[in-house]
Amino acid sequence: MKNILVWDLPIRLFHWTFAGSLTAALAIGFLVDDDSPVFQLHMLFGLVAAFALVVRLILGIAGSRYNRFTAMPLRPVEVVRYMLGAFTGKARRYIGHNPGCASAAILMFTLVPLLVASGAGWLGETGAELHESLAIALCVTIGTHILGIIWHSVRHKEAVALSMVTGRKEGPEEEGLATANPGWAIAIFAGGAAWIGALFANHDPRAETVRLPVLGTVIQMGEYEGPENGGADQDENEEEDDD
Repeated sequence: MKNILVWDLPIRLFHWTFAGSLTAALAIGFLVDDDSPVFQLHMLFGLVAAFALVVRLILGIAGSRYNRFTAMPLRPVEVVRYMLGAFTGKARRYIGHNPGCASAAILMFTLVPLLVASGAGWLGETGAELHESLAIALCVTIGTHILGIIWHSVRHKEAVALSMVTGRKEGPEEEGLATANPGWAIAIFAGGAAWIGALFANHDPRAETVRLPVLGTVIQMGEYEGPENGGADQDENEEEDDD
């Protein structure tokens, strides 16, 4: 067994961007009053996480071998077997994602788009009402994921969290990646920095809106008012125009 390269630079760049933006969005969402101007950063960081997720979807399809979704062990039987084995010390060792981490990742990848859509009002009043519950579900998923990493590290004496910093894990030499793909990492970093910079530049704190770069979609960052309030406001505006 040797110290081999498993996680290339693009996936490590995604991981820390995704983790950092989610941490910021959740912390602001739960700790800052929604009437505070700072609360608008809650949605901005959520949008950063959503952008990072788009990058992850691309890596999951066309990335290096351990980044691809096809490499994730997600069969229910395999997930259950791994979970049971984790407590008995007989769980199979995986070079890339293990079933526990893979399951947590897919759940997070599902919850984040729902959180963004419900927070932006795209899912209507029902989505707005579910937004906080979705956020709690995401926190539980992240917490369970972190506990699983800690348990694995203690149980198997393997610093799996460190592998997302160094990119390296113990494994057969022939299973390691040939390159960390620095060129792709630079391209992703440059494109991501430009998009995120434009996102914050397009934020209008007074109007409580943000225009999405490239797409041009304007998102209202205030509390969802529902179609009835929107209709009432529209009628009032029409009456003012008639006067």
